[in-house]
Formats: sequence, C-alpha cells, structure tokens
Amino acid sequence: MPTPKAPSLATLAHLSNALSAFRLTTLTPTSTFTAIRHASHQAQGRANGAKDGAGKRLGAKKTGGEYVIPGNILFKQRGTHWFPGDNCFMGRDHTIHAGLPGYVRYYRDPLRHPKRKYIGIVFEKEQVLPQPPHAARRRMLGMLAYQAPTPPPPTPTPELPSPSSIPSSKAKDATSVTLPPTKRNPTGLHLELSQGYQYRQTNFEIGLSGDKKEEHALLRGKTTRAFADYKKGDRFAAWRKRALRVARGRERGVMGRGGKKGGKKGVN
Repeated sequence: MPTPKAPSLATLAHLSNALSAFRLTTLTPTSTFTAIRHASHQAQGRANGAKDGAGKRLGAKKTGGEYVIPGNILFKQRGTHWFPGDNCFMGRDHTIHAGLPGYVRYYRDPLRHPKRKYIGIVFEKEQVLPQPPHAARRRMLGMLAYQAPTPPPPTPTPELPSPSSIPSSKAKDATSVTLPPTKRNPTGLHLELSQGYQYRQTNFEIGLSGDKKEEHALLRGKTTRAFADYKKGDRFAAWRKRALRVARGRERGVMGRGGKKGGKKGVN
C-alpha cells in the first residue's frame, strides 16, 4: 500500500478558516431582567365567591296551639312570608314576637288581606282566628269577666275619748317643747314645731343665743368670747388691728434684711 502523504500548509490554512466560521461566539449580557410575580387571587372579595356559611336558624319557633308569654319568638324569616296578627308584633329583622300571653294560631284573614298569612295569639285554647266581624272583643291580659264579691261589712271601731273630755291639767301642746336649763344653755330652750316636722329654735333665737350666753358669763365674771377686748359695734377696730399687724410685719422684714441694700449687718 502507498504511504499517506501529509497535508500541505495551504490545505491546513483553508481548513482552519472553515472551522473558525462554524465556531460559536459567547455573548456578554448587556441588560438585566427582573422577574415580577403577579397576584394569583383577585382582591376585594371579587373572586372569593359565596361560602357555605352556618345556617341562620330561620323558620317557625312555636307550633300552633303552643302556650307562649310576651316576648317569645314565634317565627324568624327574611322578608315578610308571615305577618303579625292579633296580639303579635314584628321586629326590625321581620321576626314575629308574642305581645301577650296565650296560644299560637297560624291563620289567613281574607277580609283583611286575600293573600297574606298571619300569626296571632288567643287567650283561650278553644278560640280560633280570625274572629268573625262585629264579634265581642276578648279580655286582654288573660283576665276573665266575673262578678266581684261583695266586701264584708266593716267592723265597728271603739270610740276614742274626745280632746275636750281630757282634763286640762294633763293636756300638752304638741306644737312647742320647752327644755330645762343646762350648763351649755343656762336659760333653757323653747323649741317650736317647724314645717319640716322638727322641733327647733327660730333663726332669730339662734342669732341671739350667743349674746344670752355672754350675759350669763359676765354675771359670773367670765366671758365666752375668744377676744375679750372685742367691742360690739366698733367697725373700725378690725381695720386698726389689721393696719398695726401689717406695720409690724414690715418692720420685722426690714430688721431681718438689714435695710434696703441687703445683707445682715454684723454685731461689733
């Protein structure tokens, strides 16, 4: 076999150029991309939809002929499937309540409305609704008409003696009371019955009580006043005392401060 020949340099140059054309060039990224995650559930309850919530316990709560008291719930509803009849009332959520004690009746009243259904209360178990027109009205509050029993004759009370028959020596005046003299009230007290049913002195006597005590104390050589030199009716005595008190206060202040320049003067 002939020996293979080595490719020439020109052949190798052509092959290298052909291979370079097929080479993949790596590109450097020129911009950055940020990923944004959008909400998968719409807000504000638009896509939530109605849930299967708990029941509202609507319907009849009392059957026909059952005894109820005022305030009992007879029928819970949405809207007015039933209307309140005799002795019933409807709440703001269309709930029908019993207004008086009695027995429940479900009925229709063509004279009142041809299509509506009513719930009412009767006072007797055999009574039916609706009542016939111009029928006698039943007694309310569960009362029945009956003849009141005659009251028994009053028993005679023993006669009390009249005030004129009481001797005058034992009679007392209930509008005034006189208390004996005491240490605090040497002259005693004369109390009158006031409009509030209380025995008390009049305001005029209360105002003079201090002067009376002072007169009795002066007879013994004593006084009841805090200021013995007080003279009744001297209106200028208090003003003079106040002026003297203010002057002494100023004098003590000047002596303590050592004059207007300040600082206490030392004693030589």
